[in-house]
Amino acid sequence: MHYKEYGDLHKPLILLIHGGGVGGWMWDKQVLYFSDYHCVVPELIDNEANNTSDFSIEDSAKKLLSIIEEKAKNKRVIVVGFSLGAQIATQMVSLTSFSGSLPLL
Repeated sequence: MHYKEYGDLHKPLILLIHGGGVGGWMWDKQVLYFSDYHCVVPELIDNEANNTSDFSIEDSAKKLLSIIEEKAKNKRVIVVGFSLGAQIATQMVSLTSFSGSLPLL
């Protein structure tokens, strides 16, 4: 899964998950506003492959949890999801044992 990182890598991590029919670009203004955080903005669908037939909420949630594990390094993590992104965030919580410490917006 492709993603972009913005902001201060030493600050709390905000994962911004876009909704269906849009892309990571939908978070451009939020990334600017939260420049004092470490923002990670994934692209749920690989635009180059342009193949959505193998997309699943559960697989996306697992990939995003792996990104959090790699990038968070014991930092506070805030997950923000819009529409489809919120469904993926909910799935992430169901897959983790640390869901009490994974704030969702």
